Amino acid sequence: MYIRLAQVLWGLFMMVLPSIIGRVLLALGMGFVTFKGFDFIVTWILNNAKDNLAGMPSEILQFLGFLWVDKAIGMIFSAFSAALLVKLAGSTSVTKMVNKAPG
Repeated sequence: MYIRLAQVLWGLFMMVLPSIIGRVLLALGMGFVTFKGFDFIVTWILNNAKDNLAGMPSEILQFLGFLWVDKAIGMIFSAFSAALLVKLAGSTSVTKMVNKAPG
């Protein structure tokens, strides 16, 4: 009896396994592409902001340093990255398996 049950469960698992592997690979690929694209954009914006700040007079840069503007910019970009990571980790729209009842 237990052998037959194990065979049935193994058969069901083998039917579902390709779908699970495909969905996991799809989710990982989409997550990687999204994160790399976002990282590229954030790095580009941050570098442009640094370049624009570097062209300012030294008195203004000292004042901005006193106000910790550089730390604020870093925190903002870190928050963007963390928010993206949380949204990607909690997103199940791609990996969700939909089981519809017959009828």
